[in-house]
Amino acid sequence: MKLRQITLDDYEEVVNMYYNFMIEVFGNKRQISPKYFYYKQVIDWINSNKHIIVAYNDKEICGFSLCYIDNMNGLTEDIYNAEVCYVKPEYRNTRASYMLYHNGSNMAKDLGLNLYVNGRIDNGVSKMIEKHFNLESTFINYERIK
Repeated sequence: MKLRQITLDDYEEVVNMYYNFMIEVFGNKRQISPKYFYYKQVIDWINSNKHIIVAYNDKEICGFSLCYIDNMNGLTEDIYNAEVCYVKPEYRNTRASYMLYHNGSNMAKDLGLNLYVNGRIDNGVSKMIEKHFNLESTFINYERIK
C-alpha cells in the first residue's frame, strides 16, 4: 500500500468513492444528490487546491483523503481539517486508513497546525484515531430522522 497525490487519471475513481462514502454515512436517512454533483464537488476540491491523497496498491486505488487548512471563514485560528477519509470496504482491514490519517497528521505537524478529523464511531475508525494520533473527541453529532 502506497500514498500519492491525486492525478487526473484518478478523478473518476475519487468521485465514485466520495459518492459511496456519502451513501454509507447517510444511507437512507437523507436523500443523496445525483452523482453529477459529486463530479462538480471533486473538481471544486481540485480547483481550490485542497490536499487529495489516494491510497493504492499495485492493482487499484483503495481509498482517498481530503484535507485542507480551515479557519471556519475567519472565525477561528487555522487548523488542518482532515474532512474525508474513505477506504473501499474490501481494503478496510489493511493499513490504508491508518496511512491516510497518518499523512494528514504529519501534514498538520509540518504546518504547525492542530489536526481536526472526522470519524465514524460504528466502524472502529474513531478508536484508531484516538489510539494512534493522540486526539480527543470534541463533540458528536445527532440527527433526528423523519
